Amino acid sequence: MIDLGRVEELRQQAVQCIEQGDHSLVLIHQHDAFYLLDNLCPHKAAALCDGELGEGVIECPWHKARFDIETGAGLSPLAGQGVRRWPLQIDQGHLLAEID
Repeated sequence: MIDLGRVEELRQQAVQCIEQGDHSLVLIHQHDAFYLLDNLCPHKAAALCDGELGEGVIECPWHKARFDIETGAGLSPLAGQGVRRWPLQIDQGHLLAEID
């Protein structure tokens, strides 16, 4: 498990870029829940953390590919099969990610 930080601090931003070893990730906070997805759009590798967050959806900043923030599933043709979603848990006020 990797400690991403204190929940209270992470709640301050809706979308954050996270670099963890070889992984580029996007952390999303919406409706008091956190979601962690691979950051790079499968279409042309744009950073999703630079995209637009909508209701349950994050949109790629380059070509508007859309992804479900809960599952990582692609919701538009350019999104393909989507991006990987990583499990999260909260322990003693810290957000932990299960990244292999």
